[in-house]
Amino acid sequence: MESVKYHGVAIGGKIYSLRMAKRMSQEQLAAVLSISPAAISKWERNLSKPSIEMLWALADFFECSIDELVGRTLVQINKVGIYDEKKFRLAVVGDDLLKCSEISRAEGLLAMESYVPKLKSGSRFLTFAIPYIMNLFMKQADMDMAFLFLENYVTTLPEDEQQEGNMIAAVLKKIFSGANPIILQELIASYIGIDYCEKNGTMSEMLKYSRQEILNQYNDKKMYSDNTNLLEEFKHVGDFEIQTILRNMDDKTLTASLVGASGDVAKTFMSNLSDRLMYFIHEDIKQWNGTEEEILTAQKKVLELGNFIGREKEREG
Repeated sequence: MESVKYHGVAIGGKIYSLRMAKRMSQEQLAAVLSISPAAISKWERNLSKPSIEMLWALADFFECSIDELVGRTLVQINKVGIYDEKKFRLAVVGDDLLKCSEISRAEGLLAMESYVPKLKSGSRFLTFAIPYIMNLFMKQADMDMAFLFLENYVTTLPEDEQQEGNMIAAVLKKIFSGANPIILQELIASYIGIDYCEKNGTMSEMLKYSRQEILNQYNDKKMYSDNTNLLEEFKHVGDFEIQTILRNMDDKTLTASLVGASGDVAKTFMSNLSDRLMYFIHEDIKQWNGTEEEILTAQKKVLELGNFIGREKEREG
């Protein structure tokens, strides 16, 4: 049976998160709707879907529209600065390139190839480009010719990957020519934008703290209130599941949800972030001045994602 989707999350995840937000059991919700608990269970597992009458009842009970319940309302999240999805993608690829530069300076250019499986960005083009250039050098191609060929490959990429490809080709060329890491960082910034450059100016502050020192600041963190405990179950969730959730979540939702969570939950999520994003999210948490309602909205979104990913994993298993 084709499941009903809510912004890429099955409707079962939406019902589950709304029920959990009200701290209700399946039996309690079933009693409100005058149906069996088994029906609720099937909805949440996407084995069946509510009738239109049940959708009306659910929307009335949870005080939302049917459009919101089934995902027809398109909510456009206004991202700014470094956290724009495309820009942040470039920033993560940029981190990989800076790491490649660090490795090449410490161990030589050949050592970069061994780092390819460890790339955090998962960039298809960077994974291709490093061994490709190495192979051309082994065939005694000169640097200008090798990178001309690589730039030709950039033009064959899908349009939404070409900026990333151009940045990779330009930065790798500088790495192979032995450019200073500061120059590389400026080159990366020029591909991402002014806001990245301005935000990147705070990176010197980041270097004052190790990952562990940042995480230690959450040891004694308390929940925002007794109501913002929706994510406490996630402190026992594995890294793979957390990383999957993070890949599908915007920074604003992450920040607001962690503001409300306990230190253990915050550390579970933060420890799965890159150094750069950990620092930015940490700074945003410190400066956050929203409301409890915003925290609960964000935590419900995380619940939806977590429930959906868990159900998909069970289905695949």
